[in-house]
Amino acid sequence: MDSEHMEQEKNISLIRNLRDAGCRKPLIDKILALHENGNFREELRLLAAQRSGLLEKVHAAQKQVDCLDYFIFHMQQEHITNSGR
Repeated sequence: MDSEHMEQEKNISLIRNLRDAGCRKPLIDKILALHENGNFREELRLLAAQRSGLLEKVHAAQKQVDCLDYFIFHMQQEHITNSGR
């Protein structure tokens, strides 16, 4: 396998990983360009920003789950209280 083919395989793998991480095409293109130019500091900065954005979504979803858990708990408590009468 020649080095050009290996580089293409590496890029395909990188693109797949970036897509799996929720990156959209403009960000993927920018990261690929940075990667090819050896600008790893900026590449890492963009990846960290993507990670941060994903983590914010996780925290927001966790807050929603917590709210639902609280609501469910209170509904169950109310049902138990009303059923005991």
